Amino acid sequence: MVANHPVDFSTDLTEERLNIVCNLCLDAIADSLIDSSSIYDTPWTKGCLAYGRLQGLVIHMAKSRDYEWIVLANKTMDFTARIGSTLVQFVVDDPYNPKKTHRLHTNSVENMQLSLDFESKARVDVATWRVFITFDKHDQQVQPSAVLVGFDFNQNPICFWNYEDTIPMPVAAELTNVVEIPEPQLARKQNRDDEVNETR
Repeated sequence: MVANHPVDFSTDLTEERLNIVCNLCLDAIADSLIDSSSIYDTPWTKGCLAYGRLQGLVIHMAKSRDYEWIVLANKTMDFTARIGSTLVQFVVDDPYNPKKTHRLHTNSVENMQLSLDFESKARVDVATWRVFITFDKHDQQVQPSAVLVGFDFNQNPICFWNYEDTIPMPVAAELTNVVEIPEPQLARKQNRDDEVNETR
């Protein structure tokens, strides 16, 4: 079963909040793609910068008074945000065919939350929430997109939510020619006494 919206499983994951998070994620990713588009960048530097920017974004949002509904639940490499009371991790991967399957496992923060949920609820449908950032290539452009996926305990996806906006980016930035600027001629500035003497 695939639900129409994450709010069917968690009232914290409202359309407004998800739109804000995903929009900011795509902005951060767009900046990281521009900053890592030199001829010296490799898939490793591009991937690390993109993931680091997502982590920095969540840290910034958690400190900001504009987003009181989001906090940083842990600062480890598998950093986890708490949107309301719902834990969400961020992954740079394909949501429909993830290669980083280890990122679907629950971490210690999520395990603790699940144990509390079991005590207070009769049933828990979604064990983990992941925001996937993926890069689709179309006609020499990369289009980062964001998808929130809810997984059950067997890591089966039971909820997909697609953020509607994508940000088209060039695959590679064009190199600009170096412009030679002539070195300026320096001259000593005359003071007023010298100017008065010259006019006499």
